[in-house]
Amino acid sequence: MLLALAGMVLAGCGESSPTILRPGGSAAEDIKRLAMEIFAILSIVLLAVWTLLAIVIIRYRHRPEAMASQTEGNFAIEVIWTLIPTVIVIVLFVLTIRTTHQLALADRGASFTAVGHQWWWEFDFEHEGFKTANEVHVPVDQVVSIDIVSSDVIHSFWVPQMGGKVDMIPGRVNHDRFLPVEEGTYLGECAEFCGADHGTMRFLFVVESPEEFSAWVANQRRPAAEPTTPAAIAGARVIATVGCSGCHTIRGTTLGGIVGPDLTHFGSRGGIAAYTLPNTPANLKKWLTDPQAVKPECHMPRTPLPGAQIDELVAYLEGLK
Repeated sequence: MLLALAGMVLAGCGESSPTILRPGGSAAEDIKRLAMEIFAILSIVLLAVWTLLAIVIIRYRHRPEAMASQTEGNFAIEVIWTLIPTVIVIVLFVLTIRTTHQLALADRGASFTAVGHQWWWEFDFEHEGFKTANEVHVPVDQVVSIDIVSSDVIHSFWVPQMGGKVDMIPGRVNHDRFLPVEEGTYLGECAEFCGADHGTMRFLFVVESPEEFSAWVANQRRPAAEPTTPAAIAGARVIATVGCSGCHTIRGTTLGGIVGPDLTHFGSRGGIAAYTLPNTPANLKKWLTDPQAVKPECHMPRTPLPGAQIDELVAYLEGLK
């Protein structure tokens, strides 16, 4: 019991660590409440067993008779040790059913579609006319409804501080609904082993005010910003000629690939390669120079380019706010 309690406390210590102990959504609050109730009930059971065991060991460690008294056929004792676990199981069942009903929010239609890829995330706001990757924003105190699909293998969509895990199965559309109740930036991850880079398949889930969310949506709907500095202008020419269009889309340009993440507003995102690295010019240069060194076995090929051209690409991509 003490080890379990210590584990739960330590799991919630890191501010950047996703944990149900710091819920930011209605579903996560319900799940945390159920976890704490079950933990409390089982702790009482364990404490009672330890207490009775200690009493028996201490009080009856020396007995005058050669053979201990037998209780075979004691109807009262048999009823008691049958009723107690039965009542406990019934209580746990009722608490679980209650929580399941609390999690069942009304379906108001999907806000967006989350698509799992090896090994990155796509968020398709079909009604708004844009897609983004590895970072999604939602308004606080408004029900979020998500269609959840996979493009390749089985993944699992999970933002621990928002709610439970939902499997992403090829050929099937699953759904998730919850109410974000606290503004903040939360870490989401894949909770189903999906290949070599499963451990570096993360995304940011940003809960913000309705006004900030509306501004984010308006910005995401715009085409890519035109480059203004000489290096960024040169980078726009480079990215159009080195094969990036085979995988990536940048709306407002000739790049229209659908295999990799949409890069239209790449510079506004906080991470690179599904948050394998923070999005900084130095890290982006490292990623463009040798993706396999940063994220082994990822599907981003290494494209040998002179250092000057990589710098120009960095200037262009970081300008896509």
